[in-house]
Amino acid sequence: MALRSLNTSTVLGALVCLVLAPPASAQEKLEWLGWSGEGAASLVYGVAESDHVLLSLSCDQGSPIRLVYPYEPKHVRDDGAYDLTLQVGKQTLSMKTTGTRLEMDDLFILEGDLPKGTNLVSLLTGGKILTVGVDKDLSELPLEGAAQAASALLEICGR
Repeated sequence: MALRSLNTSTVLGALVCLVLAPPASAQEKLEWLGWSGEGAASLVYGVAESDHVLLSLSCDQGSPIRLVYPYEPKHVRDDGAYDLTLQVGKQTLSMKTTGTRLEMDDLFILEGDLPKGTNLVSLLTGGKILTVGVDKDLSELPLEGAAQAASALLEICGR
């Protein structure tokens, strides 16, 4: 359990720095990045060697995969429930998330566990674009390189 707290803290720490990170310039490329260690794994869509992260998936071995998505809703409800949708092609995954304001950096994030039985491989390989939706707001993340970057996450946390 301590490892999960450490892993979640690491992911949250990276997301906190989003406010401090400058926007991605022409030289900074958004891409899928994955890593693992000590029975934990993460997959993020962001800029390498920076704190610019648009989506994060992480887990400890045997635990659900935790999704963290920075999002500023029009009507903020700290600890409120938000429906988040992941869509690739015709495949749609809806999940409940909880909104949290990180006061120090005035960053609002949505957190939630992927539902049990989620076919993450299919989500990462089922098309060219992953659409993340909250309310009527949509973000499109290209999936090029996602499956390869997710290999450690898939191995440690299941498919």
